[in-house]
Amino acid sequence: MDQTFDIYVASCTKTGGIYRYRVSGKKVTLIDSVKLDRPMYLARHKDKMYALLREAYENGDSGVITYDIADDGSLADPRELGSTQGKCGCHLTVNDDGVYAVNYLSGSVVKVSEKLVVHSGRGPHPIRQDGPHTHFVCSSPDNKYILVTDLGLDRIFVYDKNLNDVSYADVPAGHGARHLIFSDDGKILYCANELESTVSVFSYNNGVLELKNTVRALPEDYDGENTAAAIRFKDGMLYVSNRGHDSISCFAINGFDLKLKSIVPCGGKHPRDFNIFGDLLVCTNMHSNDVTFFRITGTTLEKLDFKLYVDEPLCVI
Repeated sequence: MDQTFDIYVASCTKTGGIYRYRVSGKKVTLIDSVKLDRPMYLARHKDKMYALLREAYENGDSGVITYDIADDGSLADPRELGSTQGKCGCHLTVNDDGVYAVNYLSGSVVKVSEKLVVHSGRGPHPIRQDGPHTHFVCSSPDNKYILVTDLGLDRIFVYDKNLNDVSYADVPAGHGARHLIFSDDGKILYCANELESTVSVFSYNNGVLELKNTVRALPEDYDGENTAAAIRFKDGMLYVSNRGHDSISCFAINGFDLKLKSIVPCGGKHPRDFNIFGDLLVCTNMHSNDVTFFRITGTTLEKLDFKLYVDEPLCVI
């Protein structure tokens, strides 16, 4: 934590926005903010920041806006990019070919201002899988494909960059595919499954996924309510946040095998997102309205003695 850098936190309330903090040693300082109505997720591409807004239009559709990132890190010159053509946009990604977003309630993925694809079907869970619920979108490491998770269908879809079908792979029935992360070499994909709090491991090769393993992300003796959320990878370790158990699970990786090494309390309630900056892990706790900080130390996390207070923090980049 000797380095100095800025983090951006999305506060998902009607009077919220994007808050920029400067991290320097053990000091975290609010630098500035921009006001937005319910930003759901943020993405940075080159010198621009993209924000996905839950209800950007009068018909309730979500939308994407972009800011220039100034040399000092501040956000300037906001511009509307367009509608996601669906309800409850919850995740987005940006590459040189376009801006992609998913609409959770509409069960769709969109290449903004170009093409919309709507999923169909349902899964075994009578409430959470009553229909398609797209939850995450990202580019493949080779930058050839777009991957989309559908929690309602237990499925990971692989599209080309114009959202034409390429392939798909399923997680175990009822597990609810939520978020993805690739290994550094791009050959393994890890999927956090929300409904059963598991992680599925896939091989990846040129747009084709093959399920290899699925492991539990909670203590064996825990039988309370929980939904897995974010998943990150760093230096041979995999991290998954647990909402309900309110913790972060730390896995050691050996090929397609995962070994649960530790489970660390997140220091708040409902850790919807977290991100890793060097040896610092920053966790956004949605229901306790705070952001907690950890140092990565081998196979576990050391909680640091400071936090930020932010209303409904949903995302940190």
